[in-house]
Amino acid sequence: MKILTAKQMMNADVLTCNEQQITSLDLMERASQTVFAALKIKYPDLPKQHFTIICGKGNNGGDGLVLARLLDAHLANVMVYVLKSEIYAPDNSRNQARLSAAQIHFFNETDQLQIPDNTIVIDCLFGYGLREELDGKWAYICKQINEADVPVYAIDMPSGLLADRPTSITAPVIHADLVYTFQMPKLALLMPQNQVFYDDFQVLDIKLSKNAIEKENSDLIYVEKGLILKYYRKRKKFEHKGIFGHSIIIGGSKGKMGSVQLALKAALRSGCGLATAFVPACGHIIIQTAVPEAMVLLDDHNDVITTIPDLANYQAVGIGVGMGTAAETSVAWIDYLSRGIQTPLIIDADGLNMMSKNPELWNFIPKNTILTPHPKELNRIIGSWIDDWDKLEKVKEFASKYQVNILIKGANSAMVMSDGKSYFNSTGNVGMATGGSGDVLTGIITALLGQGYLANEALIMGVYLHGKAADLAVKTIGTYSLLPSDIIQYLPQAFLELELATL
Repeated sequence: MKILTAKQMMNADVLTCNEQQITSLDLMERASQTVFAALKIKYPDLPKQHFTIICGKGNNGGDGLVLARLLDAHLANVMVYVLKSEIYAPDNSRNQARLSAAQIHFFNETDQLQIPDNTIVIDCLFGYGLREELDGKWAYICKQINEADVPVYAIDMPSGLLADRPTSITAPVIHADLVYTFQMPKLALLMPQNQVFYDDFQVLDIKLSKNAIEKENSDLIYVEKGLILKYYRKRKKFEHKGIFGHSIIIGGSKGKMGSVQLALKAALRSGCGLATAFVPACGHIIIQTAVPEAMVLLDDHNDVITTIPDLANYQAVGIGVGMGTAAETSVAWIDYLSRGIQTPLIIDADGLNMMSKNPELWNFIPKNTILTPHPKELNRIIGSWIDDWDKLEKVKEFASKYQVNILIKGANSAMVMSDGKSYFNSTGNVGMATGGSGDVLTGIITALLGQGYLANEALIMGVYLHGKAADLAVKTIGTYSLLPSDIIQYLPQAFLELELATL
């Protein structure tokens, strides 16, 4: 799905009302009903729950007022705070009138709020339309809510968090345990630096017009299952291993052969027809024993790679995992690239580290090569950045200059393509923050490339499946104990989910 700016969201709201012949009040009612439905799932016995809904003077406050009415109608105990103002948004005023005067408590920025110990706070103070950071006068209200030991749910955005640009760490922002955001995630919810302002978000479909969304131009896309299904290729009865590509993983060095094992196993679980490893001689028995389905080619050197073979017969090359940056290895890597190779390539780990030491090599890599750096490797490639927005722009510039596709690893990993589009992943969890997870991802993407997926498809699909397998794994393993090998173990279930969805 597209990721829209605050202004574009407002345009989509207006066009939706026109096309569907509803009023903005009707759309507000619909949005609040989706929040109510989500809360009802979380708290099925509403009469036993207490809610404190804090409303601003705009439409976000109007959402909160509708929600208060819906909760009250289902016998929840509801206390409503509304910001004192001489002027309210029209739909906010209308929904104030639908509640009894006794239900509403008006407040200003300096007031002490009564937040019961057993309540659930619903933050409806400011929505996605906030144009500037909140000033210091809001600090007291935010502090009270943030220090209350109760669950906090924000409607559309945590109040004080800007939707489209960075928010200072010192700005007053209400911290949300969960954000119920409408129709699509806002860019700010996908930026790692904003994790201090919320724990998680859930996208609620409020049935905005598809035509209205399509009319808005955006190079930012949120990757969900529907997009992956557009890429996914069902296998046909008479297809054979020769059709599904021969992929090679080049890497490993003495003491780091596990990286190659993980990448090979992941590649095989991701459907490649044939898989080969090229490793130093010390890896021969290790790889043949650990991954019997794979073939092995050996470098003449025992401990490190000193040459790279002819790769013309392979459909995809994954290079760099556990490879090290020995002088002999760097020479071999430089020699390989200078040949002007065109085989689809994914560069990871030490392959990237050698590139950063020899930046002239970027001019020799094939168009649409995939780069999968971790944060420190990315810093070596593009230099430092001020914030996540600056990082995204610098990655875009680099991807465009060298016509490569770059993964920015993290929660909701960003994938920046050579054409300027950026995709944000929807799967994955903190359990993946373990050495070796990246090797698994390299194997998955290499296998998809080898099967003939376009580079952008292989990257997007690979990152999605990598995260999905981890999400399936943590249901029984948990985040603390998740290993990269567990991700490989659950890859079949991740692929099977796609297969079943196509039946």
